[in-house]
Amino acid sequence: MTRASIIIVAHAGMDHLEDSIAPLDGMTVDGRYEVVLVDNASADGCAEGAIKRWPWLKVVRSETNLGFAGGVNLGADAASGEVLILLNDDAAAEPGFVEAHLDTLADNPGAAATAGRLVSWDGSRHDFVRGGVTFDTHAFQIGQGWPVGEIEPPAAGEALPFGCGGNMAVRRADWDELGGFDPDLFAYFEDVELGWRLWAFGREVVAAPDAVARHRGGATSAGLGNFRRGVLFERNALRTFFSCADDEHRAAFGPAVYATFLHRLTAFAGSDPRLRPLATDPFGQGHSPPTRGERWRRRLSERGVFGAARHLLARMLLGPQAGDPTVSDGHLLMQLRAADGFFSGLEDNECRRLEIAARRTVPDREILARFPRLVVPTYPGDDRWFASNAFAALLPDGWPIRRRRLDEVLHPNLIRS
Repeated sequence: MTRASIIIVAHAGMDHLEDSIAPLDGMTVDGRYEVVLVDNASADGCAEGAIKRWPWLKVVRSETNLGFAGGVNLGADAASGEVLILLNDDAAAEPGFVEAHLDTLADNPGAAATAGRLVSWDGSRHDFVRGGVTFDTHAFQIGQGWPVGEIEPPAAGEALPFGCGGNMAVRRADWDELGGFDPDLFAYFEDVELGWRLWAFGREVVAAPDAVARHRGGATSAGLGNFRRGVLFERNALRTFFSCADDEHRAAFGPAVYATFLHRLTAFAGSDPRLRPLATDPFGQGHSPPTRGERWRRRLSERGVFGAARHLLARMLLGPQAGDPTVSDGHLLMQLRAADGFFSGLEDNECRRLEIAARRTVPDREILARFPRLVVPTYPGDDRWFASNAFAALLPDGWPIRRRRLDEVLHPNLIRS
Protein backbone atom coordinates (compact mmCIF):
# COMPACT_ATOMS: atom_id res chain seq x y z
CA MET A 1 0.00 0.00 0.00
CA THR A 2 1.20 3.51 -0.78
CA ARG A 3 2.34 5.23 2.40
CA ALA A 4 0.61 8.54 1.69
CA SER A 5 -1.66 10.06 -0.95
CA ILE A 6 -1.59 13.82 -1.43
CA ILE A 7 -4.98 15.02 -2.68
CA ILE A 8 -5.36 18.31 -4.54
CA VAL A 9 -8.76 19.53 -5.73
CA ALA A 10 -8.85 22.02 -8.61
CA HIS A 11 -11.92 23.68 -10.10
CA ALA A 12 -10.34 26.36 -12.27
CA GLY A 13 -6.77 26.31 -11.13
CA MET A 14 -4.33 25.59 -13.96
CA ASP A 15 -2.85 29.04 -13.42
CA HIS A 16 -1.61 28.12 -9.94
CA LEU A 17 -1.28 24.32 -10.07
CA GLU A 18 2.38 24.94 -10.78
CA ASP A 19 2.58 26.23 -7.21
CA SER A 20 1.04 23.16 -5.58
CA ILE A 21 2.31 20.31 -7.78
CA ALA A 22 5.83 21.40 -8.76
CA PRO A 23 7.20 21.15 -5.17
CA LEU A 24 5.94 17.54 -5.06
CA ASP A 25 7.81 16.51 -8.23
CA GLY A 26 10.01 13.49 -7.62
CA MET A 27 8.12 12.27 -4.54
CA THR A 28 6.36 9.47 -6.41
CA VAL A 29 9.49 7.81 -7.84
CA ASP A 30 9.86 5.05 -5.25
CA GLY A 31 6.12 4.35 -4.98
CA ARG A 32 5.80 5.39 -1.33
CA TYR A 33 3.76 8.47 -2.22
CA GLU A 34 1.22 9.42 -4.85
CA VAL A 35 -0.38 12.71 -5.85
CA VAL A 36 -4.07 12.62 -6.75
CA LEU A 37 -5.40 15.59 -8.69
CA VAL A 38 -9.18 16.00 -8.75
CA ASP A 39 -10.38 17.99 -11.76
CA ASN A 40 -13.60 19.26 -10.22
CA ALA A 41 -15.45 20.16 -13.46
CA SER A 42 -12.84 22.76 -14.30
CA ALA A 43 -13.57 25.15 -17.12
CA ASP A 44 -9.93 25.52 -18.12
CA GLY A 45 -9.10 21.86 -18.70
CA CYS A 46 -6.60 21.80 -15.87
CA ALA A 47 -6.36 18.00 -15.85
CA GLU A 48 -5.13 17.77 -19.44
CA GLY A 49 -2.56 20.48 -18.91
CA ALA A 50 -1.42 18.95 -15.64
CA ILE A 51 -0.93 15.47 -17.10
CA LYS A 52 1.23 16.88 -19.89
CA ARG A 53 3.31 18.79 -17.36
CA TRP A 54 3.47 16.01 -14.73
CA PRO A 55 2.69 12.59 -16.27
CA TRP A 56 3.12 10.84 -12.90
CA LEU A 57 -0.09 12.38 -11.51
CA LYS A 58 -3.11 10.23 -10.76
CA VAL A 59 -6.02 12.27 -12.15
CA VAL A 60 -9.70 11.94 -11.29
CA ARG A 61 -12.34 13.94 -13.14
CA SER A 62 -15.83 15.00 -12.12
CA GLU A 63 -18.35 16.21 -14.68
CA THR A 64 -20.02 18.43 -12.07
CA ASN A 65 -18.60 20.74 -9.43
CA LEU A 66 -18.80 18.76 -6.20
CA GLY A 67 -17.37 21.56 -4.09
CA PHE A 68 -14.27 21.12 -1.98
CA ALA A 69 -15.91 18.53 0.29
CA GLY A 70 -17.16 16.32 -2.52
CA GLY A 71 -13.98 16.80 -4.51
CA VAL A 72 -11.80 15.57 -1.66
CA ASN A 73 -14.12 12.61 -1.14
CA LEU A 74 -13.75 11.71 -4.81
CA GLY A 75 -9.98 11.96 -4.58
CA ALA A 76 -9.92 9.85 -1.43
CA ASP A 77 -11.92 7.11 -3.19
CA ALA A 78 -9.23 6.93 -5.87
CA ALA A 79 -6.29 7.14 -3.45
CA SER A 80 -4.36 4.12 -2.18
CA GLY A 81 -2.39 5.68 0.67
CA GLU A 82 -2.46 4.69 4.31
CA VAL A 83 -2.59 8.40 5.05
CA LEU A 84 -4.51 11.03 3.08
CA ILE A 85 -2.85 14.45 2.96
CA LEU A 86 -5.00 17.36 1.78
CA LEU A 87 -3.35 20.32 0.10
CA ASN A 88 -5.02 23.37 -1.45
CA ASP A 89 -4.43 23.89 -5.14
CA ASP A 90 -3.23 27.44 -4.38
CA ALA A 91 -0.71 26.31 -1.74
CA ALA A 92 2.91 25.18 -2.07
CA ALA A 93 4.35 22.60 0.32
CA GLU A 94 7.61 23.47 2.03
CA PRO A 95 10.40 20.86 2.34
CA GLY A 96 9.58 18.17 4.89
CA PHE A 97 5.83 18.79 4.59
CA VAL A 98 4.81 15.15 4.12
CA GLU A 99 7.28 13.74 6.61
CA ALA A 100 6.12 16.17 9.32
CA HIS A 101 2.53 14.94 8.97
CA LEU A 102 3.56 11.27 8.97
CA ASP A 103 5.98 11.61 11.88
CA THR A 104 3.39 13.41 14.00
CA LEU A 105 0.83 10.70 13.32
CA ALA A 106 3.42 8.04 14.22
CA ASP A 107 4.19 9.81 17.50
CA ASN A 108 0.49 10.20 18.40
CA PRO A 109 -1.34 6.89 17.92
CA GLY A 110 -4.55 8.35 19.38
CA ALA A 111 -4.67 10.98 16.67
CA ALA A 112 -6.67 10.40 13.53
CA ALA A 113 -5.64 13.67 11.91
CA THR A 114 -2.86 16.23 11.97
CA ALA A 115 -3.22 19.94 11.29
CA GLY A 116 -0.40 21.56 9.36
CA ARG A 117 0.36 25.27 9.17
CA LEU A 118 -0.44 27.66 6.34
CA VAL A 119 1.53 30.86 5.96
CA SER A 120 1.27 33.75 3.53
CA TRP A 121 2.85 33.33 0.13
CA ASP A 122 5.98 35.21 1.20
CA GLY A 123 6.12 33.20 4.45
CA SER A 124 5.93 36.24 6.69
CA ARG A 125 2.43 35.94 8.18
CA HIS A 126 0.23 33.22 9.61
CA ASP A 127 -2.73 32.01 7.59
CA PHE A 128 -3.71 28.93 9.61
CA VAL A 129 -1.88 28.15 12.82
CA ARG A 130 -4.76 26.95 15.03
CA GLY A 131 -8.57 27.09 14.90
CA GLY A 132 -11.38 28.21 17.16
CA VAL A 133 -15.12 27.52 17.07
CA THR A 134 -17.84 29.95 18.14
CA PHE A 135 -20.97 29.08 20.09
CA ASP A 136 -22.93 29.12 16.79
CA THR A 137 -20.32 26.99 15.00
CA HIS A 138 -18.63 29.62 12.93
CA ALA A 139 -14.91 29.01 12.82
CA PHE A 140 -11.87 31.25 12.92
CA GLN A 141 -8.24 30.80 11.96
CA ILE A 142 -6.90 32.13 15.24
CA GLY A 143 -3.95 34.43 14.67
CA GLN A 144 -4.54 34.82 10.95
CA GLY A 145 -2.63 37.76 9.53
CA TRP A 146 -0.14 38.17 12.39
CA PRO A 147 3.59 38.04 11.66
CA VAL A 148 4.94 34.52 12.08
CA GLY A 149 7.42 35.65 14.73
CA GLU A 150 4.73 37.19 16.94
CA ILE A 151 2.62 34.08 17.52
CA GLU A 152 4.10 30.83 18.74
CA PRO A 153 2.67 27.87 16.83
CA PRO A 154 1.28 24.92 18.76
CA ALA A 155 3.70 22.19 19.73
CA ALA A 156 3.75 18.98 17.72
CA GLY A 157 1.02 16.74 19.08
CA GLU A 158 -0.93 19.56 20.77
CA ALA A 159 -4.68 18.94 20.63
CA LEU A 160 -6.68 21.18 18.25
CA PRO A 161 -10.42 21.25 17.59
CA PHE A 162 -9.89 20.81 13.83
CA GLY A 163 -7.32 21.07 11.09
CA CYS A 164 -7.59 23.30 8.05
CA GLY A 165 -8.63 21.35 4.96
CA GLY A 166 -5.99 23.20 2.98
CA ASN A 167 -3.19 21.42 4.87
CA MET A 168 -4.11 18.41 6.94
CA ALA A 169 -3.53 14.66 7.08
CA VAL A 170 -5.99 11.91 8.04
CA ARG A 171 -5.39 8.23 8.58
CA ARG A 172 -7.15 6.31 5.85
CA ALA A 173 -8.80 3.92 8.32
CA ASP A 174 -10.35 6.83 10.26
CA TRP A 175 -11.41 8.60 7.07
CA ASP A 176 -13.24 5.50 5.88
CA GLU A 177 -14.75 4.89 9.30
CA LEU A 178 -16.20 8.42 9.37
CA GLY A 179 -17.21 8.53 5.72
CA GLY A 180 -15.00 11.51 4.87
CA PHE A 181 -16.28 15.04 4.57
CA ASP A 182 -19.99 15.83 4.65
CA PRO A 183 -20.66 16.40 0.92
CA ASP A 184 -23.79 18.46 1.65
CA LEU A 185 -21.60 21.24 3.03
CA PHE A 186 -20.05 21.71 -0.45
CA ALA A 187 -17.33 24.07 0.81
CA TYR A 188 -16.35 25.74 4.10
CA PHE A 189 -16.54 24.26 7.61
CA GLU A 190 -16.30 20.70 6.27
CA ASP A 191 -12.99 20.45 8.17
CA VAL A 192 -14.62 21.83 11.34
CA GLU A 193 -17.40 19.25 11.05
CA LEU A 194 -14.90 16.43 10.49
CA GLY A 195 -12.85 17.51 13.51
CA TRP A 196 -15.98 17.58 15.69
CA ARG A 197 -16.94 14.06 14.62
CA LEU A 198 -13.43 12.75 15.24
CA TRP A 199 -13.43 14.03 18.80
CA ALA A 200 -17.00 12.76 19.35
CA PHE A 201 -15.94 9.30 18.19
CA GLY A 202 -12.99 9.14 20.57
CA ARG A 203 -10.24 10.15 18.17
CA GLU A 204 -8.00 13.23 18.20
CA VAL A 205 -6.79 16.05 15.97
CA VAL A 206 -3.28 17.27 16.78
CA ALA A 207 -0.91 19.91 15.47
CA ALA A 208 1.91 19.20 13.03
CA PRO A 209 3.57 22.64 13.06
CA ASP A 210 6.49 21.58 10.85
CA ALA A 211 4.12 20.61 8.01
CA VAL A 212 4.15 24.05 6.41
CA ALA A 213 2.66 25.24 3.13
CA ARG A 214 2.67 28.72 1.64
CA HIS A 215 -0.82 29.86 0.65
CA ARG A 216 -1.94 32.49 -1.80
CA GLY A 217 -4.81 33.37 0.55
CA GLY A 218 -8.14 32.64 -1.10
CA ALA A 219 -6.88 32.56 -4.69
CA THR A 220 -9.26 29.68 -5.39
CA SER A 221 -12.23 30.65 -3.20
CA ALA A 222 -12.26 34.16 -4.65
CA GLY A 223 -13.97 32.68 -7.68
CA LEU A 224 -17.07 32.07 -5.57
CA GLY A 225 -17.37 35.73 -4.61
CA ASN A 226 -18.04 37.13 -1.15
CA PHE A 227 -21.80 36.77 -1.39
CA ARG A 228 -21.85 33.07 -2.23
CA ARG A 229 -19.11 32.38 0.31
CA GLY A 230 -21.28 34.16 2.89
CA VAL A 231 -24.27 31.94 2.09
CA LEU A 232 -22.11 28.84 2.62
CA PHE A 233 -20.65 30.21 5.87
CA GLU A 234 -24.07 30.86 7.40
CA ARG A 235 -25.81 27.75 6.08
CA ASN A 236 -22.97 25.41 6.99
CA ALA A 237 -22.61 26.82 10.48
CA LEU A 238 -26.27 26.03 11.17
CA ARG A 239 -26.04 22.61 9.55
CA THR A 240 -22.92 21.66 11.48
CA PHE A 241 -24.39 22.72 14.83
CA PHE A 242 -27.65 20.91 14.14
CA SER A 243 -26.02 17.64 13.03
CA CYS A 244 -23.05 17.42 15.41
CA ALA A 245 -24.22 18.85 18.74
CA ASP A 246 -25.37 16.19 21.18
CA ASP A 247 -28.72 16.55 22.94
CA GLU A 248 -27.34 18.34 26.00
CA HIS A 249 -25.25 20.72 23.90
CA ARG A 250 -28.12 21.50 21.53
CA ALA A 251 -30.51 22.20 24.40
CA ALA A 252 -27.93 24.42 26.11
CA PHE A 253 -26.80 26.52 23.14
CA GLY A 254 -29.67 26.17 20.69
CA PRO A 255 -31.64 29.23 21.87
CA ALA A 256 -28.58 31.49 21.55
CA VAL A 257 -27.65 30.02 18.16
CA TYR A 258 -31.03 30.51 16.54
CA ALA A 259 -31.76 33.85 18.19
CA THR A 260 -28.41 35.17 16.98
CA PHE A 261 -29.14 34.09 13.42
CA LEU A 262 -32.50 35.88 13.53
CA HIS A 263 -30.96 38.95 15.13
CA ARG A 264 -28.40 39.21 12.34
CA LEU A 265 -31.07 38.81 9.71
CA THR A 266 -33.12 41.71 11.10
CA ALA A 267 -29.99 43.78 11.74
CA PHE A 268 -29.00 43.45 8.09
CA ALA A 269 -32.48 44.50 6.99
CA GLY A 270 -32.41 47.49 9.29
CA SER A 271 -29.02 48.61 8.00
CA ASP A 272 -30.44 49.22 4.50
CA PRO A 273 -32.32 52.55 4.48
CA ARG A 274 -34.52 51.34 1.61
CA LEU A 275 -35.61 48.28 3.55
CA ARG A 276 -35.72 49.72 7.06
CA PRO A 277 -39.36 50.90 6.78
CA LEU A 278 -40.39 47.44 5.60
CA ALA A 279 -38.36 45.58 8.21
CA THR A 280 -39.44 47.68 11.21
CA ASP A 281 -42.35 46.40 13.27
CA PRO A 282 -44.99 49.16 12.96
CA PHE A 283 -46.72 47.90 16.08
CA GLY A 284 -43.56 47.58 18.16
CA GLN A 285 -42.57 49.61 21.18
CA GLY A 286 -42.58 53.31 20.38
CA HIS A 287 -44.12 52.78 16.94
CA SER A 288 -47.55 53.21 15.45
CA PRO A 289 -48.58 52.43 11.86
CA PRO A 290 -47.91 55.50 9.65
CA THR A 291 -50.91 57.14 8.05
CA ARG A 292 -51.19 57.39 4.28
CA GLY A 293 -50.28 61.06 4.49
CA GLU A 294 -47.18 60.28 6.54
CA ARG A 295 -46.09 57.64 4.04
CA TRP A 296 -46.39 60.09 1.15
CA ARG A 297 -44.58 62.82 3.06
CA ARG A 298 -41.75 60.36 3.67
CA ARG A 299 -41.62 59.48 -0.03
CA LEU A 300 -41.53 63.14 -0.98
CA SER A 301 -38.71 63.71 1.47
CA GLU A 302 -36.70 60.69 0.32
CA ARG A 303 -37.40 60.74 -3.44
CA GLY A 304 -38.48 64.26 -4.28
CA VAL A 305 -41.58 65.29 -6.25
CA PHE A 306 -40.67 63.43 -9.44
CA GLY A 307 -39.67 60.27 -7.60
CA ALA A 308 -42.92 60.23 -5.64
CA ALA A 309 -44.87 60.87 -8.84
CA ARG A 310 -43.17 57.93 -10.57
CA HIS A 311 -44.03 55.75 -7.58
CA LEU A 312 -47.71 56.81 -7.79
CA LEU A 313 -47.86 56.20 -11.56
CA ALA A 314 -46.28 52.75 -11.19
CA ARG A 315 -48.81 51.77 -8.53
CA MET A 316 -51.70 52.97 -10.72
CA LEU A 317 -50.48 51.04 -13.77
CA LEU A 318 -48.88 47.93 -12.25
CA GLY A 319 -50.57 47.39 -8.91
CA PRO A 320 -50.09 48.30 -5.25
CA GLN A 321 -46.70 46.56 -4.84
CA ALA A 322 -45.00 48.31 -7.75
CA GLY A 323 -42.15 50.59 -6.77
CA ASP A 324 -41.59 48.99 -3.37
CA PRO A 325 -37.97 48.32 -2.35
CA THR A 326 -36.45 45.02 -3.45
CA VAL A 327 -33.89 42.87 -1.67
CA SER A 328 -30.48 43.25 -3.29
CA ASP A 329 -27.57 40.79 -3.10
CA GLY A 330 -26.36 42.02 0.28
CA HIS A 331 -26.08 40.65 3.78
CA LEU A 332 -29.84 40.26 4.18
CA LEU A 333 -30.23 38.16 1.05
CA MET A 334 -27.20 36.13 2.12
CA GLN A 335 -28.92 35.28 5.41
CA LEU A 336 -32.23 34.50 3.70
CA ARG A 337 -30.62 32.10 1.24
CA ALA A 338 -28.63 30.48 4.03
CA ALA A 339 -31.85 29.96 5.99
CA ASP A 340 -33.53 28.45 2.94
CA GLY A 341 -30.60 26.09 2.41
CA PHE A 342 -30.66 25.05 6.05
CA PHE A 343 -34.39 24.39 6.26
CA SER A 344 -34.62 22.70 2.85
CA GLY A 345 -32.01 20.18 4.02
CA LEU A 346 -33.36 19.78 7.53
CA GLU A 347 -34.74 16.25 7.08
CA ASP A 348 -31.42 14.96 5.71
CA ASN A 349 -29.66 16.83 8.50
CA GLU A 350 -31.82 15.08 11.07
CA CYS A 351 -30.89 11.67 9.66
CA ARG A 352 -27.23 12.61 9.86
CA ARG A 353 -27.67 13.87 13.45
CA LEU A 354 -29.17 10.54 14.50
CA GLU A 355 -26.34 8.60 12.84
CA ILE A 356 -23.69 10.68 14.61
CA ALA A 357 -25.50 10.42 17.95
CA ALA A 358 -25.70 6.63 17.66
CA ARG A 359 -21.93 6.34 17.13
CA ARG A 360 -20.77 8.98 19.58
CA THR A 361 -18.54 7.87 22.45
CA VAL A 362 -17.48 11.25 23.89
CA PRO A 363 -20.03 13.84 25.06
CA ASP A 364 -19.72 17.45 23.96
CA ARG A 365 -19.14 18.58 27.54
CA GLU A 366 -15.77 16.83 27.43
CA ILE A 367 -14.94 18.24 24.01
CA LEU A 368 -15.84 21.81 24.98
CA ALA A 369 -13.82 21.47 28.19
CA ARG A 370 -10.80 21.20 25.86
CA PHE A 371 -12.02 23.76 23.34
CA PRO A 372 -14.31 26.39 24.91
CA ARG A 373 -16.76 28.03 22.53
CA LEU A 374 -16.06 31.61 21.51
CA VAL A 375 -18.32 34.64 21.43
CA VAL A 376 -16.85 37.02 18.84
CA PRO A 377 -18.78 40.04 17.49
CA THR A 378 -18.41 39.69 13.72
CA TYR A 379 -21.37 41.24 11.91
CA PRO A 380 -23.12 44.62 12.16
CA GLY A 381 -25.19 44.68 15.34
CA ASP A 382 -23.27 41.87 17.05
CA ASP A 383 -21.53 44.16 19.56
CA ARG A 384 -24.80 45.47 20.95
CA TRP A 385 -26.52 42.07 20.83
CA PHE A 386 -23.70 40.18 22.55
CA ALA A 387 -23.47 42.87 25.25
CA SER A 388 -27.22 42.73 25.99
CA ASN A 389 -28.81 41.09 29.01
CA ALA A 390 -31.16 39.27 26.64
CA PHE A 391 -28.26 37.47 24.94
CA ALA A 392 -26.52 36.76 28.24
CA ALA A 393 -29.70 35.11 29.51
CA LEU A 394 -29.62 32.71 26.55
CA LEU A 395 -26.10 31.49 27.22
CA PRO A 396 -26.04 28.33 29.34
CA ASP A 397 -24.53 28.20 32.80
CA GLY A 398 -21.69 25.80 33.48
CA TRP A 399 -20.37 25.58 29.92
CA PRO A 400 -16.95 27.00 28.97
CA ILE A 401 -17.35 30.19 26.95
CA ARG A 402 -14.73 32.78 26.09
CA ARG A 403 -15.55 36.26 24.85
CA ARG A 404 -13.11 37.73 22.36
CA ARG A 405 -12.96 40.86 20.23
CA LEU A 406 -12.62 40.28 16.52
CA ASP A 407 -9.24 42.04 16.50
CA GLU A 408 -8.02 39.55 19.12
CA VAL A 409 -8.82 36.69 16.76
CA LEU A 410 -7.81 38.16 13.38
CA HIS A 411 -5.17 40.73 12.63
CA PRO A 412 -6.79 44.19 12.42
CA ASN A 413 -5.61 44.57 8.83
CA LEU A 414 -7.92 41.71 7.84
CA ILE A 415 -11.01 43.27 9.44
CA ARG A 416 -13.11 45.43 7.16
CA SER A 417 -14.70 48.50 8.65
